[in-house]
Amino acid sequence: MKKATLKKVLPVAIAIVVGVFLVLAMRYWFDHSSSVQSLFYGDNSNAVIGEVAEDSGASLADRSQMAARLSMYIFTVITVLQLVAFGVGCAVVSGVKQASGSVKKRLALLDNCEIFFDVPLYVGLFGTVSAFLVMTFSPQSSRLIAYSSTLIGIIFSLVLRLTMQYPLRRSLIAEQEREGADTDKEQAK
Repeated sequence: MKKATLKKVLPVAIAIVVGVFLVLAMRYWFDHSSSVQSLFYGDNSNAVIGEVAEDSGASLADRSQMAARLSMYIFTVITVLQLVAFGVGCAVVSGVKQASGSVKKRLALLDNCEIFFDVPLYVGLFGTVSAFLVMTFSPQSSRLIAYSSTLIGIIFSLVLRLTMQYPLRRSLIAEQEREGADTDKEQAK
């Protein structure tokens, strides 16, 4: 595999591997840590109106367990999607860095990939909307999903813009100015 292709694919591959690890780790922590479980359980009140059969306690606990596990998986999948979006953003910037052609062309490519810097925000918004679905059976985990997905999206988008987009744009503009100065010197001769 060519070095340039590897630099484009590597961030996405790393994000996917980290995502798989996160899913497995969250599943393990959910099964083995009461503090992680408490994040995704609702208020744990089994208040029921009317008569309840004697064996319904187990079914209510099963429903609560299923709802908590579903909330945990929604949270984890949204986080993994944001990691993949971050990896894709890194790969796109890497592609612009390695692109051949004039500085003007590379600046145009960087402008064209602007959407990739916002994808983590959109995935965070998707997580917030998904949290409304969870709200019906677990308001506590719904808030966790909504706030964390929005926060992760903001952080990832900000990191992409500050550490990748801005430095690349600054260096391309400086390179463009150097080329312009060289052209002016040649024309003056």
